[in-house]
Amino acid sequence: MPPVEATAPCRADLAGGTLDIWPLGVLQDDAVTVNVAIPVHVTVRVGREAAARQVVHRVAGSAAHVLTREASRSDLTAAVAFYFFPQGGIRVDALEQAPVGSGLGGSSAYAVALARALLEMRGETMSEPRLVATLRDLEAGVLAAPAGTQDYWAALRGGALAVHIRPGVDEVEPLPVDTGWLAERLTVFFTGLVHHSGRVNWQIYRRRVEGDVRTVSALAAIGRAARRCREALLAGDHLAVGDAIAAEWEARTRLAPDVSPPELARIIDAAREAGASAVKAGGAGGGGSLVVWHDPGLRERIVAALEHAAPGGNLLTSGMTSVGCRVSQTV
Repeated sequence: MPPVEATAPCRADLAGGTLDIWPLGVLQDDAVTVNVAIPVHVTVRVGREAAARQVVHRVAGSAAHVLTREASRSDLTAAVAFYFFPQGGIRVDALEQAPVGSGLGGSSAYAVALARALLEMRGETMSEPRLVATLRDLEAGVLAAPAGTQDYWAALRGGALAVHIRPGVDEVEPLPVDTGWLAERLTVFFTGLVHHSGRVNWQIYRRRVEGDVRTVSALAAIGRAARRCREALLAGDHLAVGDAIAAEWEARTRLAPDVSPPELARIIDAAREAGASAVKAGGAGGGGSLVVWHDPGLRERIVAALEHAAPGGNLLTSGMTSVGCRVSQTV
């Protein structure tokens, strides 16, 4: 069989992140996570060009690494590849990736692309709910920490989504948001500061499970902001979207001290002073990318302010992509 390529988009989480980590969402009523798939992609090529019981992994521009099954607890490529091909004999080339530590769900998009390519090689399919649950558990094993689900849904489906957290299942609602309308208002900027999602999420997870009052209150506020964000997107009310994202970030900064360290807060302030309606860190915070909501026509001024405040940063993208994971055979 010829090699198989798969491409999956990353995501910008607008509101409700962390609630998709079990059991945080089911501990409160009407939990929802709202995100947008963005034109930052992960692309992998998979072929049968390795020895039995081995997976050869190569990232573009670097040397190849040989992985064995024992690496499945510490390496995401090994975990996914050996799950679908227990006998090994697989070569995985990562052709395109999101910036490391960008907070855009790049590892989950990578897992989706890799899994879909491997399924294509096997001539098999897997339902989306089962695939999401499988990849969540594999990634949690690698992280040795709880993992959420929103990133996988964005990578699979594309577009704007409201992921409703229900007992036993995620109910995924596509939001009919106009692509052009969103492109005028949503900007994603990489700060150059690397975030650490596992550490931040674990702090939040532990405190909520232990019943910490401050954490319970902040997560409830995040849930309210996410519901408002969904409603505002459905109504096409850009002012209300900005208010909801701002309220979500304010609540999120109360969750853990690492969410908004002073250096990141200074960069966020620069974007606000340049006219941004709302600014939040992508993913677990602490660094990575900023999700910026603004009025049409303000992007250039806001990006200039961000580049001045974060000399190591850069504009990543704007708007959304409506296309989820795509799989094709190569020659």
